[in-house]
Amino acid sequence: MWLEGDVAAAVSLAEAAAVTRCRQGSAHCTALASLQLALLLTNLRRIDEARHAVCRAASIADDPAINAVTSLVRAKIALCEGRIDEAADLCDAGMVVTSDPRLASWASVGNMVRAVIAMRRGELAAMIHHANQLKEDVLFGRDVLFGRKTFPWDSPAWLVVQIIEAEKGWEVAVPLARGLLESDSSSRGLLLAEPTAGSFLVRILLRADDRETAERSRRCAVTLAAENPEIPAIAAAALHLEALLDRDVSLLQQAAAADCDAWTRASANEDIGDLLSEESGEFQVACAHYETAMRSYADAGSPRDSSRVRSKLRRHDTSMAAKRFWPRSRIPVLTDTEYAVAELVAGGLTNAEVAGKMFLSRHTVAFHLRKIFQKLGAKSRIELAVMWKQLVGRESLDVAGQY
Repeated sequence: MWLEGDVAAAVSLAEAAAVTRCRQGSAHCTALASLQLALLLTNLRRIDEARHAVCRAASIADDPAINAVTSLVRAKIALCEGRIDEAADLCDAGMVVTSDPRLASWASVGNMVRAVIAMRRGELAAMIHHANQLKEDVLFGRDVLFGRKTFPWDSPAWLVVQIIEAEKGWEVAVPLARGLLESDSSSRGLLLAEPTAGSFLVRILLRADDRETAERSRRCAVTLAAENPEIPAIAAAALHLEALLDRDVSLLQQAAAADCDAWTRASANEDIGDLLSEESGEFQVACAHYETAMRSYADAGSPRDSSRVRSKLRRHDTSMAAKRFWPRSRIPVLTDTEYAVAELVAGGLTNAEVAGKMFLSRHTVAFHLRKIFQKLGAKSRIELAVMWKQLVGRESLDVAGQY
């Protein structure tokens, strides 16, 4: 039922399992069924119901092993709510299940939570390590996330693609993204496992000009949302995909205003900023959405994403500042930005001081300075300062002679 997209029926069956006493087993079976239900509800962002299922599991069986699994599920809930530090602590407490062969499959939940935490924090080495752990979970049969017999609602395939994109670049991630969205069943499974993953994968496909696969994913998301109108997270995901493909700011605004988590709101606002700045040049409005995205990513415990948006915001601030304050280049071989950097450096400013005045990073200033040296034939800052007055003076005379 779940893999066919009938979410309501799947939830009903999971709820029934969570209150049915196991005839051949023990109270542990019912407790674990409640915890599986909690994972399912967490993916759908029905957090209050997920908490209730966790509490029910804890009341059914007071056992160290069950308590450890409960910590892992609570870690997943904390992650969805942006409480990253708490999620990490709960995950550490819950990973003792790896020593119990009966519960080893639950370690995949912890590995996925740890991988997301590392990715959001920008901890590349830890992120890659936990991605490898997820691959091992599949290889050695601990595949509660990929498996069809255990937890089909919690596949980490989307997360592996995100980590590969962060590690090796979006171009490397394209064939993997295409593979996840190449059929209705795989697209449906992805959106149900993590509704926010669809927009990330579609962005990659659009950058690669694979509109056909992206359109297929959009159609699947729209159908899934229509069949499950009671799930706001799926509706928001469908709106987001439609907006990306149609480049529709109003649809993105609806997705951002939907009843969803902080990370989803941040992602939609970032896309609004991108569209506004690319298509209409409305930098001030775009920057307002970037600022909202930056705050929402911070609320979601994701400094890595917040930092990316901050870089976009800085570029737009720089663009607006250039229109107001930076002089137009009076030296044909230099761009306006290079001219402004060269003038400040020739005036004796350090790279850090230039960066502060121009709202650029030091790395960007250093990059522009290398280009300036190449174009003008200068070998040092001192040589640039010496030749600068002559260059600007000669250009002034040339310009004056044209009138």
